[in-house]
Amino acid sequence: MERNIGSMGSEYTRFRFPPDEIPMLAKLDWTAIARRVFIDPASGLVALMSPSSRHERYAWATGRLMDAMGKGLGLSVIALGATRWRRPEDPENTGAEPDACYYLGETAGRWIEAYGRLEEAELEAFEFRMPPDLVIEVERSRGDGDKPEFYRRLGVREMWRLDIAGNRREAIMLDLQDGDEPAQLPSSTVLPPAGPAFVLDALELAVANRLPELDALVAALLADGGGPAG
Repeated sequence: MERNIGSMGSEYTRFRFPPDEIPMLAKLDWTAIARRVFIDPASGLVALMSPSSRHERYAWATGRLMDAMGKGLGLSVIALGATRWRRPEDPENTGAEPDACYYLGETAGRWIEAYGRLEEAELEAFEFRMPPDLVIEVERSRGDGDKPEFYRRLGVREMWRLDIAGNRREAIMLDLQDGDEPAQLPSSTVLPPAGPAFVLDALELAVANRLPELDALVAALLADGGGPAG
């Protein structure tokens, strides 16, 4: 067992088990001791996380950023929060709960169509077979390197890893589907032309609820001609 405190004050506990034991262990109520649970049936990792208030503020602020980018780009955005995701072939109660995740563009449009038919079973089936376009993880922690590969196997297109603590301001964007392993991007492919520096500046405005300035920052980014930013 490994315990540590993340860079933004969240508490993390990790266990590693033989993968064949995971279906049995997944039946335990891990949420009784931690708010976020990551169970990877391929690697045998069980990771528990209790987020700090700072962590939650920035995870929440990604929604404000996505709303502003969606409005600026004329792009449909559906926020799915910390939904638990797993592959259909993975055992029940396994999977990951990202700090934030989103359907974007065409995928969001298909979700909206399913929602509009008011068929809850259809909507649940759509979400079960369709991974989010973008997942966002906030905060640096030792040993969180399993998540990019997990999301890649799930079929997620892109992952952002954010860390904003003290003098550290870092945003890493990963393409999860181009090649055999996650690859770092200079700017987002699912939400162009947003780049790391832009995302960090935009999140500071979103956290402070300075929404007119956030809208202006997005407009300035798009007015630059759509080239990569940050």
